[in-house]
Amino acid sequence: MPRGAPRLRTSEQKKNQIGQRVRECRARLEITQDALCARLAEVTSGGWIPDRRDIFRIEDGQRIVSDLEILALAEALDCSPCWLLVGEATPGQTSEQHGRT
Repeated sequence: MPRGAPRLRTSEQKKNQIGQRVRECRARLEITQDALCARLAEVTSGGWIPDRRDIFRIEDGQRIVSDLEILALAEALDCSPCWLLVGEATPGQTSEQHGRT
């Protein structure tokens, strides 16, 4: 992609489509954005130490999320990366099992 070229966005002009599902999982787990940051630092062995603003921007659709970040978020939120991306269960899972509960 050429520098300065427009990036792909959702129909609501969001830079990611996982933000709402990240928020849903965090609410299901009853954890704060700060607690999610701590979990992410733990599951990545310190490779990604986001701050609360990063999580806010992801949940609000203001921030692009890399594939590695999606994998870390899924692990930290105890859900499948497939569900975060498209809101569907992975093959062999029912829709109730998307969060591995």
